[in-house]
Amino acid sequence: MSDDLQVVGTGTTLFTAGQVRGTARWFNDTSDVLSIDDDDLEDTIAFVNKGGMTFLSPILPDLKGIVCTAGSRESHLAILSRESDVPCVLAAQLDGTVSDGDPVVLDLTDGETARISVASAAVTG
Repeated sequence: MSDDLQVVGTGTTLFTAGQVRGTARWFNDTSDVLSIDDDDLEDTIAFVNKGGMTFLSPILPDLKGIVCTAGSRESHLAILSRESDVPCVLAAQLDGTVSDGDPVVLDLTDGETARISVASAAVTG
């Protein structure tokens, strides 16, 4: 089965990592991090808004990837992501909707600009 990809945003590539596929999960505060089951992390691409990156520290090394609406290559999140070798998109501009559980693809093939896509199954209609 092939999936259709809909580009829903772009951002700054922290480091090239090809295409990273996983399942979206929004983390809004510390309680979201504390409530996650560690077994769920290996396929999780964390989405966070600005100011939310520090509370990801305890789970960051276990994530498949991170998308943050803020940050730069010199930010705290960038340093932790590089040290943990976790693909990361910084300063993400989301023009479409990404919901918890969506299959997402981070295209990190370009050293400057990352593309964020949602994969959707064929719609029955």
